[in-house]
Amino acid sequence: MTEQELAEQHEQVQAALSNPAHQVYFRAGLLACREQMARFVEAQSPEIAQSIRLNWWPQLGDDPGAPRLLNWVEVADGGEEGPWTHKDVSPSVEALPLAAQFLGT
Repeated sequence: MTEQELAEQHEQVQAALSNPAHQVYFRAGLLACREQMARFVEAQSPEIAQSIRLNWWPQLGDDPGAPRLLNWVEVADGGEEGPWTHKDVSPSVEALPLAAQFLGT
């Protein structure tokens, strides 16, 4: 394979991994792993567990917090009565309920 072909193949793989669904699932895995590691050490060292939970890569956007279901106000504007409009949700926030499913919570 030539260097040009390798570069093209690399570009195709990177483009595939930049797919929004991949971004969400990647972050869901990170969030679930972070929480699982924190739970593992929490009984013996709550300080280390808290440190693990606070560790996040700023390049991925704001830290969305612990895995959980989404709140209505995070995904839509309009209050309880509506009319509702969809908010743009970051991949990290969108990953929260998936991470919770990974953890079985």
